[in-house]
Amino acid sequence: MRMNKLIIILGVATMLAGCTVDQYFIEREYYRTLRQAQIVFKNPDATPPNELQRVVGLLEGFSKKYTDNPMAVDAQFNIARLYLVKKEYSNARARLAKTLTAYSKFENIASEAVFLSGNSYEMEDKWDSALEQYQKIYREYPTTLRGLDIPIYIIQHYKIKFQPDKMIDAAHQAITHYNALADKYFGSPLAYRALVLAADCYAVPKEWENAVLAHKKIIEAYKDKTDVSGAFMSIAYIYKNELKDDAKAKETLEQFIKEFPKSKIRKMADGLLKELK
Repeated sequence: MRMNKLIIILGVATMLAGCTVDQYFIEREYYRTLRQAQIVFKNPDATPPNELQRVVGLLEGFSKKYTDNPMAVDAQFNIARLYLVKKEYSNARARLAKTLTAYSKFENIASEAVFLSGNSYEMEDKWDSALEQYQKIYREYPTTLRGLDIPIYIIQHYKIKFQPDKMIDAAHQAITHYNALADKYFGSPLAYRALVLAADCYAVPKEWENAVLAHKKIIEAYKDKTDVSGAFMSIAYIYKNELKDDAKAKETLEQFIKEFPKSKIRKMADGLLKELK
């Protein structure tokens, strides 16, 4: 986890009230404070407790001074990250709990607070507790960016830990979750993204026929609404590389070229088609 990286919370600028002080002045003040925090982030083990508390106090003071500014949220998250790099996990979670309470109406912010809380347990090697936090994101913030990403995050965890059975089970749970989202918000950009993620998840258990069907579902539902060239190409590559069915791959590419002759990836499709002839 890149503790020293500023996380930009999507939509926070429009969700929070406008600033009453010159934004440039606020940004300068914040980045001066962040420079102090960077010293801790770069070498947490060498940072004494009193220095940590001094920097936390600076960030806390900034957050209280500019409560309605989007950077106040980032300051709160950076306080939690400081505690995380110092391995003060309980303090990090306490800070995140405060942030969650203060910004509970803003789902993108709330989901990030829950995610970092899960990270804190994960860093302590307490996966069951971390998973509880991640599943909370599933349930309570499914339409946020973090909500869309978290099923994949869980799958990747099991992959890294070399737990294939749990990885495949997580993939099936993700597919069910994404399909439910797609049905609930049918026709929306969110539903489209959910279907793409569901289709990609079939690669985990290597259920290639189901993957093809999922991509075809995307084409059928969204070809008149958005660019579905990726779905066509995914089907073609699955037929060619996984199912070893060059005829079906060729048929898919020819259909794509016929329906979308001016596609931006037309050259890619032509190149793959030449390989099949």
